Amino acid sequence: MKSKVQSFSFLMELIIVILFFGASTTVCASFIVEAKNKQVQATTLQNSLIEAQSMIETMQANPQVAPEILFEVVLVGDDIYQKDNLVIQIIKDEVVHGTVSVQDDEQKIITELPFVLGGNHDE
Repeated sequence: MKSKVQSFSFLMELIIVILFFGASTTVCASFIVEAKNKQVQATTLQNSLIEAQSMIETMQANPQVAPEILFEVVLVGDDIYQKDNLVIQIIKDEVVHGTVSVQDDEQKIITELPFVLGGNHDE
């Protein structure tokens, strides 16, 4: 009789331990998936920022050349160009300047990088 009670207690304890490890595994797996998604988002953002910086440097080296010629961009408005998740807005005042905006998948602006074309912006 005693061995039946001890066997039952041991089996109940073993089931509780297995359930605990199963729940822990589920939580850890969700953390790993979330971390992987964050890594992909960060890599995409980093690549977008590098491309935006490259675009700005190219426009500064060739201020007279239109962005459609320099890059594979589409004119979407008055002096507003778009390529994937990058939006270039050029403002022509006394000095030509503008911004390159990096957007997420929902078209929300993540960051904006200002630039000046031609001339010295310290003047």
